[in-house]
Amino acid sequence: MSNKATIIRSADKKGTSTANSEYTFHFSSYPVGENISLYEGYFKNAGNNKLLHYHKLMTEIFTVLEGEFFFSLADEEYILQSNDSIIIPPLVVHGFRAKLPNSRLQFVSTNIVNREEFFRGLAKIINGETIFNEEELETFYNSHDQYSVK
Repeated sequence: MSNKATIIRSADKKGTSTANSEYTFHFSSYPVGENISLYEGYFKNAGNNKLLHYHKLMTEIFTVLEGEFFFSLADEEYILQSNDSIIIPPLVVHGFRAKLPNSRLQFVSTNIVNREEFFRGLAKIINGETIFNEEELETFYNSHDQYSVK
């Protein structure tokens, strides 16, 4: 890690979007020299799909910035409201979806490098730019330390 401060201007931040969501990559592991990243997701509509999954290496920390979200942990579901946070360590089955339209969520990921490639790839899948069969989709998720629960 550098011993100099790093300023990341708003205009220099990257992101990706789908018809229902927008992601801002505040910083990835590269500028800070660590295995940590910070992203923000904006969800235009309430969600229907929670996509239960787990990670073998990554810890995720979510903070609700606006609105409300359903968070599922295995068989239990919780409602998180503005300023609520949840820390999900590796191997914990989880999923989330916006409960209210125009909700924003902060994502912090540790122990993973270049998480923004996952979000870019996922946006291409959701937007129909990339079409995978079931096996290819599973390979995509697994290559980003995301394992589906069936």
